[in-house]
Amino acid sequence: MEWMTLVATLLGAVIAMGSTLLIEARKDRRETTGEWRRGRRELYGAYLGTLSQVRGELALLILDRAPSDGERLVLARQIFARCYELRYQLEVFAPRAVVEPALRYFRCVRTLRDEAGGGVVDGDARCERAFVDVMDALAEVRDAMRLDMGTDSLAGL
Repeated sequence: MEWMTLVATLLGAVIAMGSTLLIEARKDRRETTGEWRRGRRELYGAYLGTLSQVRGELALLILDRAPSDGERLVLARQIFARCYELRYQLEVFAPRAVVEPALRYFRCVRTLRDEAGGGVVDGDARCERAFVDVMDALAEVRDAMRLDMGTDSLAGL
């Protein structure tokens, strides 16, 4: 009879310890997933925001006829320089399904930089093509980011 009490106590302790470990593991996994989601959300927002701001500044540079060709090239490169850090972060932390369209967007904005630095004028076919490519790539990367974050499924909650 004494052994039966001891076995029942040990069994209860094992069950309690197991359930506690299971709950803690699930809680830890949920917290880790939430941290990754928050980190990606911040990175995606910073990436899109920075490239959008650069796109706008390059558009203003295209409209500004005051700088010489040499100054225009330097200005275009200075405007675009801040995009590299976020690109590298995105390549490390985002899944490949997001990285590929994000790099396409990056390259399209870089082409716009080259056009702006090269002295293209507003209304020129090359200028229009560069802007169309940028906006198409933006839509593609935005859709990939929304899919990765599950934004559409979260909106229905």
